[in-house]
Amino acid sequence: MAPQSKSNRGHNGMGSSLEMAQFIDAGVNKLKKRIRDIERLLRKKKDVLPDTVLVDKERTLDALRMELETAELRTKAKKNASKYHMIRFFERKKALRRYKKAAKELEEDLKNKTLKKQVEEYKTDLCYVVNFPKTEKYISLYPNATTDANEENDKTAIRRDTIRKLIVKQSKEGTLPISFDDILKGKKLEKEHTGVTLESSKKQKKSQTSEKTPAQKLATKTKDESIKEEEEEEEEEEDDFFE
Repeated sequence: MAPQSKSNRGHNGMGSSLEMAQFIDAGVNKLKKRIRDIERLLRKKKDVLPDTVLVDKERTLDALRMELETAELRTKAKKNASKYHMIRFFERKKALRRYKKAAKELEEDLKNKTLKKQVEEYKTDLCYVVNFPKTEKYISLYPNATTDANEENDKTAIRRDTIRKLIVKQSKEGTLPISFDDILKGKKLEKEHTGVTLESSKKQKKSQTSEKTPAQKLATKTKDESIKEEEEEEEEEEDDFFE
């Protein structure tokens, strides 16, 4: 296989950078189509493509697959946000009403341990409703006696308890997406924010984080590599000139 010329060594990196840039925050269908295109190319041309091109395409394919996971999570979160909007709205109002009532009663009886416990419970309820992960099916805090209660089971109860414990933990750590104090001020999750991240889902990417997505990282990395390669080429040309 003929070696790649000096003038083309940085081309693949820059090409990958430009390609990935157009797929950052792209839709699911667009990403799936591009993934299929590259997979088809690798199947048909694997034996004839230069090694540098193969590495570039495989790296791009990995980044696209990870970007697809992110896009699918965004789509799921958007769907759940719409589907469970009303129930979360009513449960937020109910939890806030209960909290205010218990807090007012506690002011009149500061030593009442039962009221103190209720206040903390209702604070957690509020944080639960507002910060519940949008990527999950919403689990009601107050199941309706005629509908939701019939669907209630041990697995659902355990799941709810797990999320509540996570809410309490992050509340104490000060890492909740929307803190209790901010909730009292009327703040809500931004549209792109997916709420708390469950312990079992930490490996999943969150679209709302400030970190770069795999596509962005690859675009930056390949661009930096291209610049570095171009600088090395210029140094080699200078060396050739003075020899």
